[in-house]
Amino acid sequence: MKTNILGKSLHKTHFKCANRPIAICLSALFIISMVSPLAIQPTQAATPALHTAGSQIIDADGNVIYLRGVGLAGFVPNLILWGQGQNDAWSNQWNYNPQSVMDQTFTAMRDQWHINYIRVFIYPSWYYRDNITPAQEDINYAAQTTPISTKAYLQTLCTQAAKYGIYVNIVPYMLTPSASSSGNDPYATPNSAGGQGLPMSGWDSAAQRFLSDAGYANNEAGFWRWFWTDIATTLKDHPNAIFEAWNEPQLGADNTPIPASYMQYLQTMYSAIRGTGSNHLIMMQWRVGWFPNGYGNTLSWTKQISDAIPTATNLVYTTHLYYYAPTDLTSYWATDYNTLKTQLQTGINSMGINAPIVINEQGSCLTSSRNKQNDYTWWQNLLLAQRDLGIGAGAYYWLSDAGLGPVYSGETMLSNNYTPNTMGQHYINAYKPTTNPTPTTNPTTNPTTNPTTNPTTNPTTNPTTNPTTNPTTNPTPTTNPTPTTNPTPTTNPTTNPTPTTSTPKCPKPTTTPTTTPDPTTPPPKCPKPTTTPTTTPDPTTPPPKCPKPTTTPDPTTDPCPTKTPDPSPDPTTEPTPVVPKPPATPTKHTKPYTATKPTQPTQEPTQPTQEPTQPTQESPKSYENRDSSRCFYWSPWQRHHFSWSRSHMWLTHYR
Repeated sequence: MKTNILGKSLHKTHFKCANRPIAICLSALFIISMVSPLAIQPTQAATPALHTAGSQIIDADGNVIYLRGVGLAGFVPNLILWGQGQNDAWSNQWNYNPQSVMDQTFTAMRDQWHINYIRVFIYPSWYYRDNITPAQEDINYAAQTTPISTKAYLQTLCTQAAKYGIYVNIVPYMLTPSASSSGNDPYATPNSAGGQGLPMSGWDSAAQRFLSDAGYANNEAGFWRWFWTDIATTLKDHPNAIFEAWNEPQLGADNTPIPASYMQYLQTMYSAIRGTGSNHLIMMQWRVGWFPNGYGNTLSWTKQISDAIPTATNLVYTTHLYYYAPTDLTSYWATDYNTLKTQLQTGINSMGINAPIVINEQGSCLTSSRNKQNDYTWWQNLLLAQRDLGIGAGAYYWLSDAGLGPVYSGETMLSNNYTPNTMGQHYINAYKPTTNPTPTTNPTTNPTTNPTTNPTTNPTTNPTTNPTTNPTTNPTPTTNPTPTTNPTPTTNPTTNPTPTTSTPKCPKPTTTPTTTPDPTTPPPKCPKPTTTPTTTPDPTTPPPKCPKPTTTPDPTTDPCPTKTPDPSPDPTTEPTPVVPKPPATPTKHTKPYTATKPTQPTQEPTQPTQEPTQPTQESPKSYENRDSSRCFYWSPWQRHHFSWSRSHMWLTHYR
C-alpha cells in the first residue's frame, strides 16, 4: 500500500517535473510578449509626427505639444556638443563619434531641462557637397583629414534625439560658410549672415560661384528644389525633423512686406518638401525679429505667406525676441508678467490668421546689460507669458559662462557643463506639464480673438494653460520629478506691475532679388566648374562629379570631396582627433551705420528683372565684414547680434 502510494507520488512528481519546462517556456513567452512592447514603445513614441490644428501643434495621439527648445552653436556637422563633466570648447567641433555626447546631452536636456526640441544651423553648400573635411575648412584642424558626411550626421542627430523625445529644427543660415570660421572652404565668403544675400533675392560672389559650379548659375530655383527634396527624402524616416526655411530673412525696413522673389523661394521650399510625401512641420519667418512698437513691425507677414500658399498644411510661423542683442532694446519691452502678456497678445493679434507661432530664438546678451536683474525679470515673466499663451520658446544658447559664453556676448543658459546659470534656471522653472491634452477646444479661443482681455485675466483661462506634453513625449524621466522643477510661482507676480517696452533682432541687407528659371530641372550632384562662372549648364545632362572651385583658397588642400579616402564615411569611424589651438585674444568688431525710420510701403514689391548686385557694394545694410575671424572677439560660428534704434533696427552678425 505504501509502496503504491509512494509510486503514485513519484509518478505525479515525475509528471510535474516533465511538464515544468513547458510551463516555464509558456510563461516566459507570455512575459516577453507583454514586456517587449513596453520596452520598445518609448523609443518609437517619444517623437511622433506632429501636425497643426488651429493655433496648436498636435502629436499623432491628439496631445497638444508645446515646443520648448534651445539653440546649439556650430553648423552641422561641427556642432558644439560635450559630455558629462566636460564643458563647451573649440575642441568639441568636428566630432567623429558624436553618439555618446549626444546621449549625455539629450539626457540632461530631457530630464533636467524639460527640452523637447533643438535648433541647428546648416550650410546648404556643405549639405550639397556632403563629405566635409575639417582640414579643408579650418587650418586649426589640419590633422583631421577624414571627411564627415553632413547627411549621415543629420540622420545620427535625429536618431539620437528621438530616443529622448527631442525634435530637431533644421535651418539654413547662409548659403556658404563665412571665411572667419571656414577660411579654407572653397566658397568661403567675407560676408556674414544676411550680408551674403537671401535665396532667390541676390547673392554675393562666393554664393554665385558655388551655384555656378553646382550647375545652377541660371536656375537657382532648381537648386532649392533639389535641396529641400533631398533633405526631406534623407530624413523621411525621422518624424522628429522640422524644416525651417531660413534664419532671419529680411530685405528693406522693418515694415517691408515679403518681396515676390523671397516668396517664390518659400513656395518652392514648401512644394519640394510636400512633393516627397513628407508631412513634417515646416517653419517660416520674415524679418529678423519682432518687438512691440508703433511703426509697423507687426506679424502681419504671416497672412501674406498664408495667402501665397493657401493650401499649406502643418505650417508653423516663427520669429525672434531679444532684450539686449547686444544693443539696448529694453525701452520697447515691459518686464512684468501682465504687460508682457499684453504685448505678446498684440503680436498674435497682428497675424490676422489662426496658426501656431514659436519663438525659436530668444534671450539677452548679458555682457551688454546695465542691470542684469532687469534681464532676469524680463526673461522669467516672458517665458511664463509665452507658456500661458501657447507661444513656443527657444532659449539661446546651449553654452556656458565658463566656456564659450563670453564669446557669444553672454547669451548663455549654462554656468558650466549642464548646470544652469540664472537665465537657465528661470527657463527650467517656466516648465509646466500639460494635464489636459484635448486640442479641439483651444483653437476657438485663440488669443488672436481676445487682444485686451486675456492679459488682465488669470493665466489659467488662457488657451495654452496646457502647453506642453513633455512628460508624454519624454517617457523615461525617472530622475526628474516635475513637481520640484517648477518652483517659480514665488518669483512670478500675478499682479499688474507697471509696463515698459522693448525690441528684438535686426534686419537684413537690401540686396536685389534675382530672377529664377524653371525649377524642374534635376539636381546635378557635384558638377565640374567651368572657367566662366556665368555659363549655364545644360539642364538635361547632369554635370560630372566633384566641383573644383574657381578659386584656389589653399593649393595644399583639395576641396573636392570625391578625392577623400572614403566618399561617404560612417560618422562612427574614429581618426585621431587633434585639439585645435584656441583662438587668439579677440577684439570687438562692429561697423555701425545711420539708421532711418521705416515708412509704410505703398505697393507690393514686384519681381525685379535686373541682375543682382553684390550686397557688400550697396548700402551700409549690406553688413559687409560683419563676421569675425578668430582674431576678433566673436565666435567662429558668426554669432549674430542685433542692433536697433527707435527709428530702425539693424543687424550685425557675429556667428
